[in-house]
Amino acid sequence: MGNSRDILQEALCSLPQPSRAELRRVVAGLDAELRRRTLPDPHAYRRLPWHGEWWHRRLYDGVFQW
Repeated sequence: MGNSRDILQEALCSLPQPSRAELRRVVAGLDAELRRRTLPDPHAYRRLPWHGEWWHRRLYDGVFQW
């Protein structure tokens, strides 16, 4: 899941402003749902050499069954 969100972040950084704003609105809804369905990972600092984006510091329950 984190890898997919990384790709979305790259797209957000690459797009021109009008398209970026539109994608940002969609991603904001997806981010809210991801936060709702996952938990903070209290041990992320141990497995990540850097602090990373917030979606890399979440606990995921296997394959999503949304």
